[in-house]
Amino acid sequence: MDQSNIERFYDYYDRIADRLYREYKKPYLEGMNEAFNLLLDDEMKDEYKEEDINDFISWKQEIVDVEFSREDIRRSVQIGMLKGYKHTYSTNALITPDTMGMIIAYFIQKLYKEQPQTIFDPLVGSGNLVYTIANVLKQDIMVYGVDNDFLKCQLSRNLGDLMDIENAMFFQDTFTYYHQHMDVIVTDMMLHNDGTYMPYQVLNHHIDALRENGYLFAIIENDFFEQEGANIFRQEIQKKGQIFGLISLDKRLFSNRPKSILILRKKIQETNEQNDFLLIEMPPFTDQDGMENTLQQVDQWIAARKDVKA
Repeated sequence: MDQSNIERFYDYYDRIADRLYREYKKPYLEGMNEAFNLLLDDEMKDEYKEEDINDFISWKQEIVDVEFSREDIRRSVQIGMLKGYKHTYSTNALITPDTMGMIIAYFIQKLYKEQPQTIFDPLVGSGNLVYTIANVLKQDIMVYGVDNDFLKCQLSRNLGDLMDIENAMFFQDTFTYYHQHMDVIVTDMMLHNDGTYMPYQVLNHHIDALRENGYLFAIIENDFFEQEGANIFRQEIQKKGQIFGLISLDKRLFSNRPKSILILRKKIQETNEQNDFLLIEMPPFTDQDGMENTLQQVDQWIAARKDVKA
């Protein structure tokens, strides 16, 4: 990761998005997407003044020969997403913090014998969580995502293309999407408590997409198991797999609603499946000794189980 490259890539699309915002009243996030379209496809969705197009092309030429790493691009785009959400008075909570992606990537590396070939986020948003994980894993991986927001779906697709990560992003309701044999599923649960608790529905629907013995990682609020229907959710999940673990995250990562990472595992055929539960409280990332001790506990727990590796 190169800080100067992060800034250089940001300057490219920020100048275009800012011009489109000021001169054409185009929302900042749409302007970002237009800048990405120009970089990827040499075209833009709308027609603009010739002098503006000439500026955009000249700004593009300033960076086309720069070698950006995947993390340069992802972190640069993340800065723009934060600015775009500020423009629309949206909460920054719509972007999953990098630390959560890094923690999930660590557990993927520990729980899978081989590098997963496919990873799926059923609530992908702009893609920061799933691409953070893909970058930590480093090797090539096919990324799938679903979102019912068309612009976010476009942004997540373009972000993957900019990083040269093979991806398939689908603009549709997550409950209408069906797939089979995904190696791993990751998602950050949105705030939703209107009627039936949506996170239960999302997890119950998409665990079917996992291959046998695969894992699903969901970022949940700490009152997840206190919602109406929690017992029914447990019963339904146990028909398909098991609640494998719960990682409590440092409360200082969140402004007001602490979260954890729930790990579900797709049902396996062996009848000697162990039922002990991984329960970990993650210390602050700044506590190096505490973090090292915690990860040693995880390693020991995994080593003691013969049925863990997927």
